[in-house]
Amino acid sequence: MKRYIALLRGINISGKNKVPMAELKKGFETLAFVEVKTYLNSGNVIFSSDEDNIRKLTDKIEEMIKNQFGLDIPVFVLSREALEDILQNAPDWWCTGFFMHTGT
Repeated sequence: MKRYIALLRGINISGKNKVPMAELKKGFETLAFVEVKTYLNSGNVIFSSDEDNIRKLTDKIEEMIKNQFGLDIPVFVLSREALEDILQNAPDWWCTGFFMHTGT
């Protein structure tokens, strides 16, 4: 079973495209994804699946969101390994610059 993160674009911003995280989590579970966790109210979802085709995962999630919430939301799915690779190979300035600009 592989671990993934789904990044949903443009939800829960200024009262638009409202998607309750508890309902989103249930939607992911209806797709037979397991170990589903949402992050804050951001639309970021971590989950596990036996499926290894990113396009199939993305299509399933986008279809579920359209059917369950009536929204056409772009979804970007990354495997855990791909995200770790991105973070490990980011330029040194990226992390420092990011935190300086976000105030965290």
